[in-house]
Amino acid sequence: MVPPREELTKAIREHIQKKILFRPEPLGDDDDLLDLGFDSMSITRLLVFVEERCGLLIEEKDYVVDDLSTVNRAVDLVFKVAAEKGL
Repeated sequence: MVPPREELTKAIREHIQKKILFRPEPLGDDDDLLDLGFDSMSITRLLVFVEERCGLLIEEKDYVVDDLSTVNRAVDLVFKVAAEKGL
């Protein structure tokens, strides 16, 4: 189940910051993740996190890289895919 937006935003932000980019400094919700080193492996790790956290499978056909270029865009994508799948 997809949690409320604020909760999901915080969870995704913290996961990217601490588990994917390993950044000691805070990550802004509109920071360009691609400029910070977010790559295809990072995307895969984020999508696995979303699937485990929300029970939502986001497939390659569901997104373009730009959809995951910021924390806010990633959260928007989760809600969009959840709505399309009736969750």
